[in-house]
Amino acid sequence: MPEAAGWFKSQCRARAKAMGGRYYTRATKLAGLVEIAAERGVGIDVLMREVGLNPAVLRSPETAIDYGGFCELLRRCAVAWDLPDIGLRMIHYQQIDFLGPVALVTRMERTMRGALQAIVANLVIHANATVAAIEEVADGDTASLILNQRDDAPKGRENTELVMAQGKLVIDSVAGAPVPLVEAAFVHDKGISIHAVAAHFTCPIRYGAERNALTFDRALLDRRIEKSDVAYHVLIKKYLVTARAEVGGGTLEDVRAEIARQMELGHCTLERVADSLRMPPRSLQRRLQAEGLSFRKLLDEWRRARALSLVTNTRLPLSEVSEALGYSEQSVFTQAFRRWYGGTPHRFRTQRLAAGA
Repeated sequence: MPEAAGWFKSQCRARAKAMGGRYYTRATKLAGLVEIAAERGVGIDVLMREVGLNPAVLRSPETAIDYGGFCELLRRCAVAWDLPDIGLRMIHYQQIDFLGPVALVTRMERTMRGALQAIVANLVIHANATVAAIEEVADGDTASLILNQRDDAPKGRENTELVMAQGKLVIDSVAGAPVPLVEAAFVHDKGISIHAVAAHFTCPIRYGAERNALTFDRALLDRRIEKSDVAYHVLIKKYLVTARAEVGGGTLEDVRAEIARQMELGHCTLERVADSLRMPPRSLQRRLQAEGLSFRKLLDEWRRARALSLVTNTRLPLSEVSEALGYSEQSVFTQAFRRWYGGTPHRFRTQRLAAGA
């Protein structure tokens, strides 16, 4: 870790650089692309410009870049270089510091659980398109790191595989050793990178799942981790508070993000969201009312977008889709879907499949 507070100030200045589009990530996510291009005797400058990314960000890794542009860049590189597993190849050139200053929170926690939860809480500093959460099954032996993309965020198989590989990298780094996975689940269906995925994660792989998740032994969350750089704890905390404020999208966007995170865990209430945002529930209600919204409307908004994604992009049984959306009965989900899209989810899925969508 740098031995001067000036480093933190330089990172804060980097936060002030313009972010392209609603969803962003840091240029640290590009690590490995230049090396892979060099191995093939090609450059990436032209491809970067084609998707609206300035090659200069390669020399400024903390710069915010457009998330959609990054996903499209990965797709084009995969096609141009015939590397469908490009995301998995990139991870060999990355370490936990791809998270930038967010990785520093691991120095302030006593257990693996605390470190992973701190990373999840501060992930928005690095990127805001991924909904991350730690799920512990009650009375169960497993825990999962959930890594879903926001339903309206740009997506791509190559990027999803990279995000999942980065998740495994984080778990291993925090644990201090490779962690055996119980399962790696992907929302997308099997693709031509299937063998590379199996070789990388070395565990049962499940495709067409309701969410992207890495599942491991729950007992690992209690593993103690080394503490260091105690003298910098106050400075790190102050920096993270400032950084989160600078990338915040305002109360409304923060509420949407927190609803998405909590719904991934299957329990989301006004009180829980307000507590996470550090404000009284009544204050949150008043702020939403000032925007002409309510908590129920935002929850319905999330369910509508997620329902469309699960119905059209996965082959999950509709009973499981209903459960993933938090409905106690499938009939209630069917009624809601008909209200949103003018037809039943079964009919909608059938028509999309028939149309080749």
